[in-house]
Amino acid sequence: MNDKAPYGRWAGLLLGFLITGSAHYLSGRRSAGIMWFISLFGLPVMAIALLVVPGTIPYDAGVAMLLVSTILWFVMLKQSFRPVRRIGVLGWIGVVALAIVLDRAGSLLLHQFVASCRIHGSSMSPTMLGVRVEDMRPDAPDRPGPFQSILTGRRFRQIKVSEGGILEFPSTGPAPMYSVGSKTYDPPPLGARPFKKPGEHLSPGETLWSGVITTGDCVLVDTLSYRLGNPQRGDLLAFKTDGIRSLSMGQVWVKRIAGLPGEHIRIEPPYLIVNDKKVTQPAIFQTIAGKADGHAGYFLTDEHYPGAARLTKTTDEVVLRKDEYFVLGDNTENSLDSRYWGPVPKRNIVGKAVRVFWPFTRINALDGQ
Repeated sequence: MNDKAPYGRWAGLLLGFLITGSAHYLSGRRSAGIMWFISLFGLPVMAIALLVVPGTIPYDAGVAMLLVSTILWFVMLKQSFRPVRRIGVLGWIGVVALAIVLDRAGSLLLHQFVASCRIHGSSMSPTMLGVRVEDMRPDAPDRPGPFQSILTGRRFRQIKVSEGGILEFPSTGPAPMYSVGSKTYDPPPLGARPFKKPGEHLSPGETLWSGVITTGDCVLVDTLSYRLGNPQRGDLLAFKTDGIRSLSMGQVWVKRIAGLPGEHIRIEPPYLIVNDKKVTQPAIFQTIAGKADGHAGYFLTDEHYPGAARLTKTTDEVVLRKDEYFVLGDNTENSLDSRYWGPVPKRNIVGKAVRVFWPFTRINALDGQ
């Protein structure tokens, strides 16, 4: 038995922060410590599992559970502010090591159910929205505030020049840098239009550009369903870009499954043709082909586009292998998809995109999709 005086209360708080319930356990309340650990390990997992279920009710229940688990975590920390028995240097090393292991195990367990990604471009619009830019003067009456930014993902940005001079482009490219006098400034977001043109003069403190940037949809991905069944046509497929020709490594993209293993794929604008039949089911394919609800139909690729080697004519055909899926954006007029770089191998699949979780105003955007 260790007869040394116990640690002070701050040590208990630190232990509770590292491992849920550990301060209770080491102060003699073992049952309470175990219950705290089980509760605060299981509640977040259950909450995340609810978030990937379609509909408003499961989402609200999942958010409520996350809020409850957060409150309970603070209650646990408050109760951890207590003296605990000494565990020595080796004990502290063991606690830190165990905390790291538990954190890693929790992440691995969570990823068996859910992952997340963000939409950047417009290839899936109007189903999922990427980053949008709106030019707006600083004195605009509808300029979004901090609270609106949290709910809608719309935030105001302003680029002012610190010294006067002529506006110049010292560098070129998709997002050229701007310079005024001796100062160089980060470029406005892609698609923004500066208030001054090259060669015009700006005074110190004058605004080069201001506007509203709306974040792209942040999406939850169900990573469990495809372990229990196969992907289906119409699913919103999240996949890794690793190993896919001409795509950057280490990214996760979302496209809609248009072709399944073994099928023959063609496009006769505005229709998608699979095994020589127009695809009308699920209903989203009819909606896209019918150019309804903001869609524009299915397009052939530009034969002059670098790397485009498939589906440039209505007679072109892609035959899928047994482990390949053909994916398209919902906006094929502006989508870099399987028409350009080929099918997605099954090994690249992350899961099924099921819900926008932020901005909060779009949490039901994928219902019925």
